[in-house]
Amino acid sequence: MKLKKSLFAICIFSCTAITAQQAGFNVLEKDYDISRKAKKGYLGGIEGKDNGTFDMIYFLPSSKKKVKIETYSFDKEANLVNTVKDEWEIEKARKRYKGLTYKGDLLINKAISVSSNMMGKMVYKNREVTAKYNWLAGGYVKKVKMLDKQKLVNENGDEYLFGGAYEVEKDSAILVIGYPYSKEKADFSKMDLLKVNNDGKITNLESINTTYQLRPVFSKPLLDDDSKNIENDDLPRDWIHIMSPAKGTAGTPNEMTYFRISPEGKIKENFKFVAPTSGYRIINAYEKNGEVILYGLGIKKDGKSTEEILGSVVAATSMDNEEIEQTKGGSSAAENIIGKVSGLGGLISAAKKTVNVVSGKEEMMPSQDALDAIMDEKKYTDFIVCKMSGGKAVFVNATPITELNQKAVAGLDMKKPLEFDGKKFKTNNFQILNDGSMLLSFQDFKKNNSRGGGNKFLNTLAGVQTSSSGKSYDRIYQGLYMLHFSPDGHLNKNYTVLLDQKNKKGFFNNSPMTADNFSATSYIIQSKDGKSVNWIMEMVKAIDVDTDFSSMMNFNGTTTNTTTTSYAPFYSIEYGKLDLQSGISSEFRTLGDLEKKKYYLYEKYNRIQLGDYTYFFSETPKGDRVLISRIDLNQ
Repeated sequence: MKLKKSLFAICIFSCTAITAQQAGFNVLEKDYDISRKAKKGYLGGIEGKDNGTFDMIYFLPSSKKKVKIETYSFDKEANLVNTVKDEWEIEKARKRYKGLTYKGDLLINKAISVSSNMMGKMVYKNREVTAKYNWLAGGYVKKVKMLDKQKLVNENGDEYLFGGAYEVEKDSAILVIGYPYSKEKADFSKMDLLKVNNDGKITNLESINTTYQLRPVFSKPLLDDDSKNIENDDLPRDWIHIMSPAKGTAGTPNEMTYFRISPEGKIKENFKFVAPTSGYRIINAYEKNGEVILYGLGIKKDGKSTEEILGSVVAATSMDNEEIEQTKGGSSAAENIIGKVSGLGGLISAAKKTVNVVSGKEEMMPSQDALDAIMDEKKYTDFIVCKMSGGKAVFVNATPITELNQKAVAGLDMKKPLEFDGKKFKTNNFQILNDGSMLLSFQDFKKNNSRGGGNKFLNTLAGVQTSSSGKSYDRIYQGLYMLHFSPDGHLNKNYTVLLDQKNKKGFFNNSPMTADNFSATSYIIQSKDGKSVNWIMEMVKAIDVDTDFSSMMNFNGTTTNTTTTSYAPFYSIEYGKLDLQSGISSEFRTLGDLEKKKYYLYEKYNRIQLGDYTYFFSETPKGDRVLISRIDLNQ
């Protein structure tokens, strides 16, 4: 292992420091020039130490055997005190650093997907996945070629009706739940949990007695404190799969069956619980200290099944939203410029898969995004929070929308609190505080009649040309709500803030989207006294445009020239204080002079809390300078 050290190398970083007193916060900010090599890589982690110091870790373009790493060490005052340049063997580095996703420059693998056909029977489809690593994004740009499809059958030749699917990419396998279907008749007395490997091998892991037919109402991997920075593909979580009685069965409509299944296919938990309504739309499942919180909304209609109230709520396929969308579009410019992302700096969405399907074999099942968009339009009557632990439901509580509005609190500069009508909303964050209480943040929206156009956002990041036939950014986000629940799931307060992002400077160019097309993310940082919290909002402050030209030699000797216009949102911080006892919030301020300096949050690893301080990490659009902002939690 090669090792080089240099103390505070001015040729690598130069520093400017600013200290400001804003809205009751003591804010320290220091910015630095970043080295040319680090600029070509990506920020793969921020590690805090017991003494309050921290390291920023960059991964640089490397070989198949060794990865280059630059580590910048800072003290509590955000002063750079040391720089280490290093090389590690790939496998050792991947075990040491969670943020390293590199497995080789170019990967070509055979893979499968599992989905339902139009008759409800499961099929698996073969795919060829070509993935090229992009060091600026810290992830792979993928090209997917759809191949043939086959029936999914067991050793007896029985087919299956779709009951759920979960792809474990790290293990090259898909976990599947289905009802055996033999001689034109389904056996609804049991379901099989299957494991389908990429080579087509099917293993029956376990049979589950059900008595009557169940239909999936929620099917996602767990969220946890690491979910923002580490994808489920790189760190597979347990699969939470929840089902309710199908229409016309003998089951009680709101009696739901909860499964927790490991990525290896072991059923950890299998029990029933009674929801306040069968129209329980579960948004996510969040794990903290071994307990799982389910949160979502409900529509009360007695005697009705989930499918009668909500319709289809779980996508009948293992393919993610981006893959399904691309199967409908055929080939595109991404095939010629795979992995080409130039001059985008920190605006690349490294956390997302970017794919291009170059076959005409279209996935017929709607994506989860498409189903969610339909459910967003429904009018809900309650917010519902449940805690699952020890093989049972610890509590299941519903808060009526009327109570939510009665407990609403207005922001400091608002005449009255916002009123939520129960529809057109998007949840964006969930937190569990030190005292066990919970915060759920969501934002409402209205339809944008102008319907700006543009190709799918993730494809613009991969270099695909924009097109008016692509995704429409048809939502205008405005009101932000943060619900504070007690440890047993009862609502304490509903804090409301009206955001008008169109009034911010620097928002507009000829992009197909505007800043208010993107929802804000709200979360809190707890203060030392426990009486107040620091309310943080990550919101889009600008839309960046980048034009890139690339030329590539094709296999037949011809040359393909591609001009790519890419758009991306830039996020930064607004913050204020919130008194949990009185329910009063302070005025919100912007962290730093961001409009002038043009610093925007890193996509990943943009925050760390160490002792009395919280540090935020931002960069310029070109990725050539870094800004460290420190907030003192004692102020």
